[in-house]
Amino acid sequence: MKNLKLALLSFFATLFFAASVSSQTNRVVVYNYHNFQGSNMTLTESWSGGRGFDRVVKSIRVPAGYRVRMYDKKNFKGGETMITEDWNPGAGAWWTTRIRSIRIEKAQIQPPKPTPDSFPVLYAGTNFDGPAEAIERDKAELADWDGSPHTIRSMRVPASWYFVVYTERNFLLQRSFYSGAYRR
Repeated sequence: MKNLKLALLSFFATLFFAASVSSQTNRVVVYNYHNFQGSNMTLTESWSGGRGFDRVVKSIRVPAGYRVRMYDKKNFKGGETMITEDWNPGAGAWWTTRIRSIRIEKAQIQPPKPTPDSFPVLYAGTNFDGPAEAIERDKAELADWDGSPHTIRSMRVPASWYFVVYTERNFLLQRSFYSGAYRR
């Protein structure tokens, strides 16, 4: 019975710890010592200064998708710098004894730029040559490309794409192509 109680206690302690860690993953945490040690303060919103952390922040955890602007004066004034990932500069770094306020912002993360191989490509030549155009999204006509819309002679469609070509205007009379290459 005692072993069962210990097992249940251990199980619930593990659940509690996991829940507290996962609930903190989207929060900025500041520490008063290097290497994310010492007293800490979890920030759910921007911090205008005070609360015992004035000029003592020495490391900061920054969750993915957020950025932190640090200021050397209270109320988001004075000199500033920005970080987008965990910050642990080490002893003697200029900002470690000067942080007096922190602004937390949702980062505008840019999606990676597509490579030419990541879109279907239409070619005017039968051997994947001549004028070509990568198709990134629905396109009603191809009148603006170097080849005539009626001279598509080959195409490459990357894996996982479902590509549909219509032979008439207004998306009528379709012919479907999946991944791979097609020559006319």
